[in-house]
Amino acid sequence: MSAERRRRLRWGLMLLVVPGLILVLPPLVVAISPDPPVPLVVPPAPAGTYRVYVADWGYHTSIILQQPLTWQLGSLGGETASFVEFAWGDRRFYMESNYRPDALFATLFLPTEAVAYVASWNNDPARIARGRALYIRDVDAIVLAELASVLEGAIRRSAGGGRAAAFPAVGGYSGRFYPAHGRYLWFTDCNRWTVERLVTAGLARGGVGVIFSGQVASHLIGFHRVNGPS
Repeated sequence: MSAERRRRLRWGLMLLVVPGLILVLPPLVVAISPDPPVPLVVPPAPAGTYRVYVADWGYHTSIILQQPLTWQLGSLGGETASFVEFAWGDRRFYMESNYRPDALFATLFLPTEAVAYVASWNNDPARIARGRALYIRDVDAIVLAELASVLEGAIRRSAGGGRAAAFPAVGGYSGRFYPAHGRYLWFTDCNRWTVERLVTAGLARGGVGVIFSGQVASHLIGFHRVNGPS
């Protein structure tokens, strides 16, 4: 075999092996060292009917729940808001808006640090949300508490059991970011996170394979789309 042919063979093997390692090793690391959310006990909600929204913001999704008067899950300064939004994502891409090539590569292919986002809404999202799509369904107090438990459990806790300290406020976001459980990868991204949180409360079907925000709607159970503002 000539030297030129051996060189081409080595390059060909590298082109096969390197992408394979990128796709296989990070998931193995996550599987070996899982960092799952820890569901928390939230106070019982008064009996009644509550709204749950799923918002599609174009590439990212979030969950917005109607908050009982007895809860204080809103972001700093808005703890008792009527509606509270929860989302999750990669710290550099989502919170820091770091779109450099190296950061984007890490976001997609390496297990990266995750953050949770909490925002307070004083008005019904059906009236003011300006995302690509908004989905709604009603739930009872028991289901609301189940959902709130897993959403709140995504946020890391302090030694005293409360939320870990929020990151400094970020321009362009009305809510606050918090250290979160989990590692971000291309196949365990923010949209799969949304679906899997809903699954725990019986509000969606399994999230495996969900990557893009447009895939979320087909996994929802009992939701219907509502129109945004005119």
